[in-house]
Amino acid sequence: MEVRRYDTKFGTVTLRAERAEDESFLFALFKSHTERPLMQAGLADAAIDTMVAFQHRSQSGTHRALFPDAVYSIIESDGVPIGRLIEEDEGERVYFVDFALSPERQAKGLGTAFIELVANEWARKGRAARVEVHVGNEPSLKLCRKLGFVTIEDKRTGYVNLLRPRETAPAGTGV
Repeated sequence: MEVRRYDTKFGTVTLRAERAEDESFLFALFKSHTERPLMQAGLADAAIDTMVAFQHRSQSGTHRALFPDAVYSIIESDGVPIGRLIEEDEGERVYFVDFALSPERQAKGLGTAFIELVANEWARKGRAARVEVHVGNEPSLKLCRKLGFVTIEDKRTGYVNLLRPRETAPAGTGV
């Protein structure tokens, strides 16, 4: 996989293929997104560590089993890992299986700008973009709505399926 570069008003980020040595970063990124509810539940640190490690192994194995042909990428800023993106080309559309930024890079506009550029890149290839978002994940739902994603299916399983039609992308935008 070649390195993909995205220039945003919040800085330049690149995508490169995940490597084995990224595992500690990926675990820390996963932990940063999953441990807060466990801490709020009053669980002991050892129990939280065990649960997070189990959930991380489970999610990683599930992603690799369900999406063996997906592109697994690390998002970097100035050569430093700041996030992850998994993209599954479904033919007529791309499925963003997972997208996460480090907590210190969230809620500052970078995620929205980055995903818009990636979705536009796929739109220029003739593909719509699809995501599934937990109904309680208001920040992600807000980001998706802002980028033109619309609900195409409420699975009634706690997740909604959203689609950004390829026509949403502005013509001729550069990445």
